[in-house]
Amino acid sequence: MTERFTWDTANDVHARSLARLESEQIIWITTIGRNGFPHAVPVWFLWHDGAVVIFSEPATAKVKNLRENEHALAHLEAGDDHEQLTVLQGVARISERSASEWLAEIGDRYGAKYEHGLAELKLTAETMSEKYSSVIVLEPTHLIAW
Repeated sequence: MTERFTWDTANDVHARSLARLESEQIIWITTIGRNGFPHAVPVWFLWHDGAVVIFSEPATAKVKNLRENEHALAHLEAGDDHEQLTVLQGVARISERSASEWLAEIGDRYGAKYEHGLAELKLTAETMSEKYSSVIVLEPTHLIAW
């Protein structure tokens, strides 16, 4: 089993990356398709207990890819100055816990973060957990950042 990445909050790069993981709205997740090519898509996410948590529709390519190969990357945009690189390399698994169970735990934070987006999509926590019923949990094993 690969070891989870250890964050050092005294390290400026680590601290900045953690702050961005808490505040950014979009992260890109890259999985490996059956054809061997990367598949990268932007997604909503929540940084929770040292992992990236993503709600997804179950029939998406990223979910299918992760069922075959759990290696993944998650990366943030480069920031307003285009100099803030944050890429997480890690192991991403489809959670055995239901989306409803996840929302019971993190729904308040997720709802606050995406309040406007959820309203635009006319989604409630209940309808979201039905539509986006697969939960991806990416545990970082390596950080590439500056």
